Amino acid sequence: MPRDGDSLKGNAENILSDLVLMKSTSDDDQKPIVDYVSQYLRRLGLRPRYLGDAAHPAILTQHRTGGVMLSGHLDTVPHGDGWTREDGDVEGGVIYGRGACDMKGGCTAMLMAAEALVAGNVPFSVCFTTDEETTMHGAAAAARSKIVEKAAAVVVAEPSNFNIVIKEKGLLQFSLSTTGRAAHASMPELGDNAIAKMTSVLHRFKELQRVPDDTLKRMTLSVNTIKGGTRINVIPSACSAEIDVRYPPPMTAESVLGLVRNKIGSRGYQLSVLHQLDPVETNPKSRAVKKLQAIIGPTAKLETVPYATEIVMFRRGNPRVMVCGPGDPKGCHIADEKVDLSSVVRAAELYTEYCSRMSGA
Repeated sequence: MPRDGDSLKGNAENILSDLVLMKSTSDDDQKPIVDYVSQYLRRLGLRPRYLGDAAHPAILTQHRTGGVMLSGHLDTVPHGDGWTREDGDVEGGVIYGRGACDMKGGCTAMLMAAEALVAGNVPFSVCFTTDEETTMHGAAAAARSKIVEKAAAVVVAEPSNFNIVIKEKGLLQFSLSTTGRAAHASMPELGDNAIAKMTSVLHRFKELQRVPDDTLKRMTLSVNTIKGGTRINVIPSACSAEIDVRYPPPMTAESVLGLVRNKIGSRGYQLSVLHQLDPVETNPKSRAVKKLQAIIGPTAKLETVPYATEIVMFRRGNPRVMVCGPGDPKGCHIADEKVDLSSVVRAAELYTEYCSRMSGA
């Protein structure tokens, strides 16, 4: 990239500070951060398009045709408690704030790379989404575009410590509900306890809830919410539980549900699927993966992760998908979230070189 290291780090700090100080949870107005990114792209001569939900749009644009697509999400989880730092604090080359690591640091690197790529007249595209932490509808809409289909590769700039994620477990979230009959707690014979029914159902598949030795290669299932009852002296007439499952290929959502139903039978409860995402597996020997690995160097590992990113959506339009970005994935969704500004600069340089090499420039 054309500027010296100190100048690039200062540029990274300015952009990332602006982004971190803009609240962008699913409950916030996304317009300020969408406008900020859109204006930045327009200053580079790019023309943003907006896809998906109008309140939580995806921003998609390209320079020339073909080339690599870089993608990142601008939305964050809520701030939460336990913070000792203010959003935007900078100390020792590290910037703090909700979204600094997940993943406004990666988005900053994308904007910096876009500037260098336009200056070098290298073909590329960028996509910024605003609903990754919730629905991923923006990425799904973008995946249907010709830009994604024709991209030489799709790189999602999620934090990965510059390792290359080529495999993700699938996600299945479902609810169970039981119903009964309310009565005074002093006369339980007149009622039908929905919570007691639920505990019986959950007990039937307790072996599926055991944490396996290798959580990357095996299915995990956890019961994470339970709601039931109205008062301590009233027999509950309804109870619900929400269950999260992460499963590796070649398992499918249908096979997971089959396992659960086999354990709990077919009566006494209602089951509703809330959300599901297929597992993803990109060919590690593809030119797209090999080229990125060669640029990063021998420290770059090819990884499997237990969580879902937007590559599951982009995979529908392009098989050459991967995750690689600045920051530690263990630093996501925590108090005092942070990212090293030097890693943001490194990511911008990496994306610039990768896009250039993949285009033959």
